[in-house]
Amino acid sequence: MTIKKIKYHRVYEDVIEQIESLILDGNLAPGDVLPTERELAQAFGISRGTLREAFRILEREGLIETRPGGGRFLSKNLNQAEDQKRILENIERATIIELLEAREIFETGIVELAAKRATEQDISEIESALEKWGKIDSESDDPGNPDQAFHLSIAKSTHNVVLVNLIDLHMDLLQKTMIKTVEIPGRKSEVYKEHFNILQAIKEHDPLKAKEALLYHLGQVKQNIQLKALHSNGE
Repeated sequence: MTIKKIKYHRVYEDVIEQIESLILDGNLAPGDVLPTERELAQAFGISRGTLREAFRILEREGLIETRPGGGRFLSKNLNQAEDQKRILENIERATIIELLEAREIFETGIVELAAKRATEQDISEIESALEKWGKIDSESDDPGNPDQAFHLSIAKSTHNVVLVNLIDLHMDLLQKTMIKTVEIPGRKSEVYKEHFNILQAIKEHDPLKAKEALLYHLGQVKQNIQLKALHSNGE
């Protein structure tokens, strides 16, 4: 069984991918016990807390089972392509929903601070990013980039490098979120309006209005992700 050291980016998602690979390669079969947290954490080169995040998502999807005093076991195999695709999509969706929950906490603070600190140059850069977003082509190779640029430009207007890095760290998930929702009929124009309202609040230097606009936007994104999940699962 070969386990590679993990680079620090979306770390628990990388853990999930490696465990899935072990299952798909036939190195783990239903009923097999997983190595201990300590062994896996050392093998992956990560903290046990990060490892538990990965296990929590895998348990939610029914891939592994925790037995009190007995460790963690593989519950089922990914032996059908359709089942495999559904589970992987559900894991990705769960990760996106968790990112949206986290953004409701940290990104509200970012837009509030941006509304207080943004200079004319900062606002010009946010406007430029929004203009490019309005030209997004959902058929392009990378429709998520302008969305990332918009949120990153807001973070930069806080003039706080830690907050900029916080947004930058989650860029890949921001892109996945955008790709999953921009194809929904009418959603592109809705997101443009939601982004426009965030920008307007920052231009008016109104922190409360900026926070409310962002929370509305994130709420709509979450709702569309969940609705798409219901349709894809045939519910």
